[in-house]
Amino acid sequence: MRLTTDRRAGLVLIAATFIALAGCKDRPAAGTNGSGTGPPDSSGGPTARQAADAFLKDLADGRVTPNQLTAQFRVDIAPPTSDEDKTAGFSESAARDWLARFKGANFIVRDADNFGDAIVLRGRAQVPGQAEAFTLRMVKGPSGYLCDWLHRSTIIGSEIKAPADPDLAAAQDTVRNFLDLLLGGDHRQLHALMPLDWKKKLAPPPPAEARKGAEFDRGFLTQTTRSWKGEYVGYTLSKQELGPNKTTATFTAELEAGGQKTPYTVQAVKDPASGRWLVAGFDKQS
Repeated sequence: MRLTTDRRAGLVLIAATFIALAGCKDRPAAGTNGSGTGPPDSSGGPTARQAADAFLKDLADGRVTPNQLTAQFRVDIAPPTSDEDKTAGFSESAARDWLARFKGANFIVRDADNFGDAIVLRGRAQVPGQAEAFTLRMVKGPSGYLCDWLHRSTIIGSEIKAPADPDLAAAQDTVRNFLDLLLGGDHRQLHALMPLDWKKKLAPPPPAEARKGAEFDRGFLTQTTRSWKGEYVGYTLSKQELGPNKTTATFTAELEAGGQKTPYTVQAVKDPASGRWLVAGFDKQS
């Protein structure tokens, strides 16, 4: 596996494929600390960037295990189905299968942003037969850095810089992940970025399934979110504002299709239980 962090070195390889990424431009990495690398670890361990680069290398080599993911992200990608899974809190076999999709990838890092205890890398993941954009978020835990989010998509937003405020930067990261997956990724993973009450409202389960414990209709929710995609092929974020209590944020996303931009209001909320940002509203502006 070759991990490229010099954007010039990767430019020839990805020039053609980045056309599909809604005009994403080659630019210096933007980080709220000015470097995109993260501060040195006071315990003498690797920096955030070193940990993220090492994770991508292990991921491409097929050496990453579910233990290197946060508990929440394990549930996001591999929710429990069997009684054994429910005891563990997630499906280990499904998580391993999901991670295996990245084996053999060549990761080309184009942007690195730091906020709070997190680092986010974005760039190109080239695997045999296809090339897509990727996003990786690592967070620092008691025993080192863990993967808190990872996805691939055919779409990535253009000309977007992380804001200096760490709360707004974290909310923006979630909104970007939501829009990447909405327009060009796995909608099952997209649903992990939506609060449960919104999913219930959009896709209430049939009575028979509700009696079995279903909280929402997964199939109908997928149809709903796919209908939002329409013919859009890219997006930008033209406005973003953090709420006064720093637990809500409002974004204006301009979705692109046929040379035209259509504005949408995207509402983000900070989940009080987990502290993670989620997308709780997506409405076309009149």
